[in-house]
Amino acid sequence: MFKDYDKYLSTSLKVYSFVLLLVLILKIVGLDYFGMDVNNPALLNLNKFITNYHLENIWYGFTLYVYAYIIIGITINENSKRLVLYVLAFLPIIIFLQSIKTGSLIFVLMDFTYLFLIAVIYLLITKQKVKKVNVSNYIVFFIVINTILQAISIMLRNGKVEILMNNFVVNFIYNLDYFIMMLIMHHLYFKKGCDSVCQMVVSFSSQKLTSLKKSLTRLLKRSQNKKNNKKKAKDNRTKTEKISDRIYIVLSIFWNLFTLLLVFFIAFINDSIIECIFICFSFWVTKTVFGKAFHFESVITCFIVSNVTYFILNKITTPLGISIFIPILLGVGLSYVTSKLVKKSYKSLYRGMPIEQFDETILNVVDKNSTKYNICYEFYIDKISDVSLSFKYNYSVAGIRKIRDRVNEKIKKLNS
Repeated sequence: MFKDYDKYLSTSLKVYSFVLLLVLILKIVGLDYFGMDVNNPALLNLNKFITNYHLENIWYGFTLYVYAYIIIGITINENSKRLVLYVLAFLPIIIFLQSIKTGSLIFVLMDFTYLFLIAVIYLLITKQKVKKVNVSNYIVFFIVINTILQAISIMLRNGKVEILMNNFVVNFIYNLDYFIMMLIMHHLYFKKGCDSVCQMVVSFSSQKLTSLKKSLTRLLKRSQNKKNNKKKAKDNRTKTEKISDRIYIVLSIFWNLFTLLLVFFIAFINDSIIECIFICFSFWVTKTVFGKAFHFESVITCFIVSNVTYFILNKITTPLGISIFIPILLGVGLSYVTSKLVKKSYKSLYRGMPIEQFDETILNVVDKNSTKYNICYEFYIDKISDVSLSFKYNYSVAGIRKIRDRVNEKIKKLNS
């Protein structure tokens, strides 16, 4: 169920980046719907509980620690228990520096400097050299990306920097999406084994462009196939069949519109229409990212389950005045979960198959770091001969073929 967990997180991050840019444009042209929901009852109750027991400093300290750990960890390319304790030891100094900070230029420069100094001290203690990648990581990730994200958050929420530390509700709303995003970026950075933040940004951008290109190619291909099919079937269809097809298309459009309008109507009654739009948008744009979309055999079953699902998601999501990211996580999560309900049919491996299809198939039966995977990859993807592989892996030619045959037999069992 969770083997595509990293893909779910990275997809959510991509959708959020696009939506954030779109929301920023809407904000600039005058659509001011994304301010802070400081009067939310649940958040006010939380604020009352926190302030009554003076727990706000624990929240501030916790978030400061997480931010410091993520920034320092990415700067020096390390994610270890040793670093956890090291950052914890510096936490009192970090809290003190943050508590005396003001909006003046000298404190802004201090904010951009002291975490890097802490990272440099760690490298010196552990007898490591300060490399160019450490400096570039810090500049790109903290000074550039962090500053841009914080500026967008302040702009969207109609806020001021000065009140961040003076109001728990305001601080919580400002930091919630940013906090989630920082955790995801940190996880993906180390999970993907990036050498630098620049590499991660380039990879992220290229993936977005590639997926966009693939989507456009698929749309053009489908459109062309439909035209070709229509041309082939045009002369063979009777007038009755043509009329039936048109009636079916019209009824199908009306049914889908009715379903969508009903979903939005239920969301409107629950005062979550904008959040519902964000959930639906996130679901539809990622519907085929994790594989084939799931469909019920019965239209009525699909109709009922869809409405119930969206009703539940609208109930559990946060208002946009608190978080823009959470509705997106729910929408992408719906795509992710429904894709797992589709029973996949795995074809045998063959030469010239796409690398994505190869990995999707073979990783169900062998580990990526295994010799079996490498042999199959080099034979089916790199098209290296059995003779060459037998010399490389010190197997007989028959042994190489037997390994491939056993892998394909395991794949066939998945279909049974």
